[in-house]
Amino acid sequence: MKTTMRTALAVLAMACAGQAWAVEGTFVLDDGSYSITVEEENGNLVVVEPNKRSVYTPDGSGQYTFHNDNTGSDFYMRVLDDNTLEAGRLPATGSPSILRKADATAAAAALESNDEFAAVAERYAELAGSDPDNTQAWSMCAAAAFKRAMSSEADFAAYATQTAAVMQQILVGSANPCPDAIPAQYW
Repeated sequence: MKTTMRTALAVLAMACAGQAWAVEGTFVLDDGSYSITVEEENGNLVVVEPNKRSVYTPDGSGQYTFHNDNTGSDFYMRVLDDNTLEAGRLPATGSPSILRKADATAAAAALESNDEFAAVAERYAELAGSDPDNTQAWSMCAAAAFKRAMSSEADFAAYATQTAAVMQQILVGSANPCPDAIPAQYW
């Protein structure tokens, strides 16, 4: 939970890092786990979340900073380009977070695709509970479909390739039991 909150705060800081007119919009972490809306207000960048608004002010170095009174922590944001923000903690600890401007059309398509793969995962999870002889295979199929619903294509490709290799070692036959969860190119 602390890691999630720190990432969220880092993202928050990141969204306010550059020219306000260039960064207004919705920004998302690369893994899709967190998003914020960034607005310009009187030369400051404002990060809008469901439960709060955080105002990042320019510090003269090309970045924007924010002090969280609740935690006593300081954060920064820097605009890398019109579609990319960097966020982190001050003083710097670890790698900064990178946020990218969301493409509304692509985001809607991704949500639809995620729902489709989540339904596939749920179907295999139900099979894992109802077919004890094949529980392990169905569980692995469900896990692959969930991974596909929640990751980037590159992350899913690596996971699907690894899962397919393990499944091929334990299955009696060579056929892919779940091509809708693990596509043929990874089998």
